[in-house]
This record gives sequence, C-alpha cells and structure tokens, in this order.
Amino acid sequence: MAWTLGIAVVIFALDAASKWAAVRWLGTGDVIAVPYLLTFRLSYNEGIALGMLQGNTLVLLVLPPLVIFCGWYLLRNYQPTDYMRIAKGLILGGFIGNFIERLIYGRVVDMIFFPFLPWFICNVADVAICFGVVMVAVSLLLRPKDWREKNAEDGDHSAG
Repeated sequence: MAWTLGIAVVIFALDAASKWAAVRWLGTGDVIAVPYLLTFRLSYNEGIALGMLQGNTLVLLVLPPLVIFCGWYLLRNYQPTDYMRIAKGLILGGFIGNFIERLIYGRVVDMIFFPFLPWFICNVADVAICFGVVMVAVSLLLRPKDWREKNAEDGDHSAG
C-alpha cells in the first residue's frame, strides 16, 4: 500500500508542477523539444480521453471515481505484487491529478504533443494512467503470479 500511495503522490506532484509550468511558460507558443517527435503545446481539455464527453459535467465527475472504485473492487481479492503496486500507483496518481483539476477548474491542462500523432495531446497524468494500464494488461497476459488470490486467512478475518 505504501508503494502505491508513494508513487501516486509523486505522479500527482509531477503532474501539478508540469501543468503549472505549461500555463506559466507555454502561453506564448510551442516549444519544440525534439523535432518531429515531441513538442510542448498549451491546450485545455474539457472532456476526457481525447476530448470525449465535453459538456457532460456530471458524467465527467462521476465516471472516473466509479472506474477507480471498480478497479479496486476487482483487485481487492488478489495478493498484490510490487509490479502491480507500481501499476496501481501510476493509475491512481494520474487519476487524482486530472480529477482534482477537473473538479476545481472544469477542465485539465494538456501540454505533451507528439507531431506524428496530430490528434493526440496529453499531460503527465495521462501518460501515467496509460503506462499503468499497459502494465496491468501485460500482467494479465504474461504475469500470472500477479493474479494469485488471497488465501482465506489473509482475506477473511471475520471467522472468529
């Protein structure tokens, strides 16, 4: 649990700092970091996942916590491995970063732009969520040890 929360706090802090820097310094134009590969560009996203659900405030505030709850509910019966703790920390930190900003401002700041993907712009929270989800997918496909169920002694303390 400490790993997951520690990673989540680091991701949240990196995301908040990068969004602050983007608003502060990218308002005047793009910054090309690596030609044809990476550009920093200020953008505001009032939706989720490539701007979907814009204008659906209630859905945008209810859906992300619901997804996090479902993830917790599904994973609670499995013995956590360090690999899965890292994946969960990335997802949770990204979720918190975007959710708090959306809750306060009604939108999120995006700034990471890949010129070879002209329809895609994201932020540190989005990158963390994507890496975390990829890690979970790899775990499901290639790491069966990550999916060992907790035994009765670990999971049921109510039997007296």
